[in-house]
Amino acid sequence: MSGAASAIGDPIPKRQYRRAQERARRKFALTFLSEIVVDDADPEFLVDDLLPLRGLATIYGPPGSAKTFLALDLALSVAGGLPFFGKPVSQGGVVYIAAEAGDGLRKRVIAAREDKAIPPDIAPFAMVALAPNLGPKRSEAAPLIADIQAEWPSDAGPIRLIVIDTLARTLRGDENSAADMGAFVANAAAIAAAFNCLVLVIHHSGKDAERGMRGSSNLNGATDAEWQISSKDGIRTVSLHKMKDGEDGLEWSFRLEKRQVSGNSGKRPRSTCVVIAETDPKPVEGKPRRDPPKGVRKLVWEAVLDALGTHGELMPACEDLPRCKGVDRKYVRRNAIARGVGNPDNPDGQRALISKELGNLNADGWIKQWEDWIWTPH
Repeated sequence: MSGAASAIGDPIPKRQYRRAQERARRKFALTFLSEIVVDDADPEFLVDDLLPLRGLATIYGPPGSAKTFLALDLALSVAGGLPFFGKPVSQGGVVYIAAEAGDGLRKRVIAAREDKAIPPDIAPFAMVALAPNLGPKRSEAAPLIADIQAEWPSDAGPIRLIVIDTLARTLRGDENSAADMGAFVANAAAIAAAFNCLVLVIHHSGKDAERGMRGSSNLNGATDAEWQISSKDGIRTVSLHKMKDGEDGLEWSFRLEKRQVSGNSGKRPRSTCVVIAETDPKPVEGKPRRDPPKGVRKLVWEAVLDALGTHGELMPACEDLPRCKGVDRKYVRRNAIARGVGNPDNPDGQRALISKELGNLNADGWIKQWEDWIWTPH
């Protein structure tokens, strides 16, 4: 026994062995600084610079902006291991929940698959032509996860991406309710955690596209990446507004090109469109890059987001206020104080510091202010 131990190194002391067993049984085990390492073998992005490998992301824009066409092009690029607008992808399985298009998505899938020359029996891609309820009441997140786990082939590799198209069809509740949107976010997070993948949600922008996604800001606060689509003269432009552990401010563009798809019966072909890249992602020209808030300013920015998520409400009709959600300054101040901003022994100085940082966030375009109302421009 001692000879075998010396061949493989010193045996683990009993005390360390017992501690390792105890940690394995704990729900909230500690990871010490000496144990925190980066796994170089694990890819960092699903799409280099554009989407994280895991978490929650959104594509949003007005009706008719080709959100589904873009999401489908992305999905097949990931499934087929093909570059997406010139960016490498982490190849893997994709499940597309066609809650809005349903069976009508089939011809788009076929056209995009043929355009990318992907053999149908190789790419790990599957669709669900039904809208699961991912809202606050009678959520179907658990059965959705169970059904995907049961049907996903064991030899197809891990699922990298699950697309939910659209939020409006799967959130059976009020988009403007922080509680209902919070329930949707929790269900999407549960799906992402079950498959250790990225969940991409297709959503609509509000009436004023400059103010970002429709509904509660809880979704914006929870996302790791956000793409906004705008359209002009047949060219769609995608703007990367948010990117976890990366730089935002990138833009790229595409157009749609018509294709004919034949059915199994050989009857008259049906027409649809595919995505044709116009430009690769690059920094926006003529727009200064904003440095993300840091230090005390970051704490105040987080206080704004939390206050919007918890106490946000539709602001009153007023020519100086947009028709979107805002929050009373007092809730932001409370959150900032709870985060340790300023000296609690000097309330006047603490209040002045918070007001100063809110002014800086307003000047940098992160928030907007009017009297006691605070809101985000996107």
